[in-house]
Order: sequence, then C-alpha cells, then structure tokens
Amino acid sequence: MINLRNIFKSLALSLVMLCFVTGNAQIDSLNKAQQLLQTKNIEQAKSLIESVILHSDTKGDFIAWTTRAYIYFDIYKRTDKLKLNSPLRDTIISSIKTSISLNPDETFKSNNTKLLTNLSAGYFNMAKVLLMDSLNYKRSVIAYNKYKETSLLIDSKTIFKAKDIEFYLAAGSLYSDIFNKDNNNTEAQETAKITLLKVLDFQPDNISANVNLGIMYYNQAVNLGKSLDFGADFSQIDLVQDNIIKLAKQSEYFVARVYNLDNKNLKAVEALHSIYKMLNEKTKEDEFKVKCKELNIKLD
Repeated sequence: MINLRNIFKSLALSLVMLCFVTGNAQIDSLNKAQQLLQTKNIEQAKSLIESVILHSDTKGDFIAWTTRAYIYFDIYKRTDKLKLNSPLRDTIISSIKTSISLNPDETFKSNNTKLLTNLSAGYFNMAKVLLMDSLNYKRSVIAYNKYKETSLLIDSKTIFKAKDIEFYLAAGSLYSDIFNKDNNNTEAQETAKITLLKVLDFQPDNISANVNLGIMYYNQAVNLGKSLDFGADFSQIDLVQDNIIKLAKQSEYFVARVYNLDNKNLKAVEALHSIYKMLNEKTKEDEFKVKCKELNIKLD
C-alpha cells in the first residue's frame, strides 16, 4: 500500500526548499500542483503539471516528473487499475523513466520505486486473473511480460526463473487439463505444449510439466485411434498406427523422466502401464501392472 500522505510531505518539503532558493514561478506552479493533488482537485493538478513539465525551467526537474506520475496514479487507481491496456499507466511509467534519467535523490528514487512496485504487482495479479478466471492466455502472457518489464525498471538485474516456472506451469497445467477433458480442443493442446516445454527449458526435471506432457501425448494417441474410420483401408490403418506409436513413444519419454525421479509417483506408474499396453510391449505392461497393484492403483 502506497502512503500518499507521507510521499506528498516529502515532495512538498523539497519544493519549499527549491522555491526559497530560486523564487521560480514554475516551482510555485509545481508546488500548487501537489497541493491540488492532496486536496483531490485532480483535473486542475493534471492541467498544471502538464504546463510545468513543458516549461524550460522545470522540464529537467525530477521532482516535476515524479509529481506527474503520482497525479496520474491517482486517476489510474480509480479508473484503469484492472485494464490491461491503460494510457494512464503508460504515462505513469514514462514519467518515472524520465525522473530516473534525471538522477533523482534518494527520497525520489524511493518514491519512484514505490509506484513501480505497485504497478508491477498489478500486472502480475492481472496475469493470474486473465489466466485462471478468464482463460485468456494471450492477454495473460502480455500482462506477465509487462510485469517483468516494470520489475526491471526497479532492478535491472532481476532474475525471473522462479516466476517464469510458476507462471508457465500454471498455464500448462490449466490447458493440459482442458485438453485431456476435450481432446478436440487443439488450441488448448498447443498452448499447453508451448508453456510446459518452456517450464522444461528452465527446469528439465519438473515433475508436473513432464507428467502433464506425457499424459497429453498419450491422450492424443488414444484420440487418434478413435478417429480411425470403420472399414478404412490398410494403408490408412498403417499410417494411423505409426502415428499412434510415435505419440506413445513421446509420452513414454516424458513420463519415464518422472518415474526415474520417483518410482512411486502414482500418475507416472499408471501412465506407463497404459503406454506399454498401447505399444504392445507385454513384458513392460505386466511389470507396471504389478507396480500398480503394489501402489493400490486400480486399473480399468
């Protein structure tokens, strides 16, 4: 939570000192803009600050640009906070960038960071809502990338590996579940593959990503078998069977990774039994049938 009252005090104190030194009319205008912001006369404050940042005496003043950011933030938090595309948010960020480029003192660095932290968190929360509540991956990933861009303004050395895994695993798990319930949903299938493979780029031994990919490939193979028309000619049957085997082998690759990490993983053991049954590898099928029994996994 941003404490605007304390921030306004620090802004006002800086301006009073500056006015005393310079006696500049534009500094007076800047001070007035802050007073208008404090008294919630936002439109007047906005109009005044725009003239301040354009004037030659104050356009190079970091105080003016940070003040502008806070004026627009006051409008933004009441109107645009839940919008993915917000010109108000863009103005706040561009104002802070300008302030940063003008080498602000520690107080104003802190004030800039507080705003950026708020906006960054807002983007991350928006990414989660768009993903989990709205099932809109494309907009969600835009919000997530904006979260990263904003975070880098706070600290250019920020490492996102943990957040990347968290975000893409959530997306992959969600869309793989959608595909497994509806094997005709190819868009969900493609989104799940892309996101889960991203997770494995960061963390090859991630159990959830490997299991979800393995089960997806297996279900794709099952669905392919069901699509074979009754009375199809031998050439068509051979082609479908070849593709089923390829998909089953891909499934085995990912699920076996999990089994090698944890030979008591219930999903992996059950899936490998089904995969070897599909591949008609009787010895391995029987081996995993025994393992399923040992782990109390009920087979169909």
